[in-house]
Amino acid sequence: MEVRIRGRGIRFTDETRAHAMGRVNRTAKFFDRLGDVDVNVTRVSRHGSDHGFRAELSARAAGHLIRASGEGDTVSRSVDAASEHFERRLRRLSQRLSDRRRHRKPEARAGNPRRRSDGPDDRYTSISRVRRPLGKPMTPEEAAIVMEEKGDPVVLFSNVETGDLNVLHRSAGGHLELIEPA
Repeated sequence: MEVRIRGRGIRFTDETRAHAMGRVNRTAKFFDRLGDVDVNVTRVSRHGSDHGFRAELSARAAGHLIRASGEGDTVSRSVDAASEHFERRLRRLSQRLSDRRRHRKPEARAGNPRRRSDGPDDRYTSISRVRRPLGKPMTPEEAAIVMEEKGDPVVLFSNVETGDLNVLHRSAGGHLELIEPA
């Protein structure tokens, strides 16, 4: 893990740089898969007067971007506040990841993600509702071009020839299938 400390309009002494490195390294012990940490410190002015400092910490951890910020009247206090916030976020992420591993279904823990129960609750647990505008009406050929350009596996479009909603998707055999209402 690398710690990059930057300051806008601020000169870091060796003491403040060492303090920031120590706080970040102390925080990093709570999460073993922590990537490089960026520490940005800026001077905060409110109502025209210099009022303190703002420290922002950001890092990648287990595929998530973790950000935290804190303010204080000195650089060290702002880094302390930001690192406490950062530590809380890392603990929360660690807890979420361990809960997710603990509460997985037995089939998924065994390494067989395709096998699943067909109970009434299992089939509908992963439905998410997304609203998107349909765009302009198009022919199935134009929909195929749009599908290839965007790389989408499915395209829902308004057919210009019939005025109905159609679905174009790539089948398991690799060819395109057009689904029209009956």
